[in-house]
Formats: sequence, C-alpha cells, structure tokens
Amino acid sequence: MSEPAPARTPDPRIIAVFGVVAWIAAVVATFGLLSLILDVDVISQAQAGPLLGPVMVVAGAVVLGLLLVRVQTARQGPGISFVGATAAVYITMLFVGGIVYTAITADLLQLLFFPFGYSASPFIVAAAVLAGLTAIAVLAVEGRGETGGRPRWPWENRGEP
Repeated sequence: MSEPAPARTPDPRIIAVFGVVAWIAAVVATFGLLSLILDVDVISQAQAGPLLGPVMVVAGAVVLGLLLVRVQTARQGPGISFVGATAAVYITMLFVGGIVYTAITADLLQLLFFPFGYSASPFIVAAAVLAGLTAIAVLAVEGRGETGGRPRWPWENRGEP
C-alpha cells in the first residue's frame, strides 16, 4: 500500500480572495436589506453620486484581503482577528468616504463631518462586523485545510477514503 500524500497547506492568498468575495456579496445583500427595512439610502447625500458607496466597499475589500492574508500567516486567534478586521474595515470605509466626499464637494470641512456623520451608520457598522465574521470564517477554513482530506459530516465513517 502506498502512503497517503502529505496534507498541503492551502495558499493564504486564495483563501483570502474567496473570503473577500464572500464579504462583498454579504455586504451588498446586507446593504440592500437594511436599506429596505430602514427605508434610508446607504449614502444619504444626493451630491455624493452613485459611486461613493462602492468606492468605500472596494477600499474595505482591499484592506480586508490584505488583513486576511496576514491573519492566516501570523496564526492569530479568532478574537484578535475579529476585532482587527472589524476595526480596520470600519476605519478604512470612514476614511475613504471622507476623502472621496471631500473631493466631490470641494469642501475641506467634509473631511471631518462625513466620518462623524457616518460613524454610527448601520451600513458601515454592518460591513465592519461582517468583515470580522469573515476573518473568523477564513481562520476556520484555513484550519480545516491543515488537517487534510475532504470535509466530512459528523456521522461519516472516518476510516473511508
């Protein structure tokens, strides 16, 4: 009989890409549901245009992707990963939103007012919490990849190939 092949550790970049894509899908769905339930727009300023929200989400996705690779390679715990990803995406979305909105309106005071105005927005908070949950999910997937084999249901026989 031949020995089974050693378990390969999955590439952290691939897992991070899948995590970011899942996060973007969850954010779009959450924004849509929150907008319908609360009957408010994601970005309430009409002069902001249609691209401010997507730019903020893309910036959050870039930061989350880099952070997910870091979380996997540093072997951080799930608590630290959740808090770090949540805080990083929250701050990034507010910071990028403030900069882009300031560039759109050409009013330098918006650099302060926009982040303060949206700091308690359910959309920004939901995106940040989803980023933290994504970090935990990526850690779970990465940890499962180290054990090798395919995922199994609890009732499956462990002796089967």
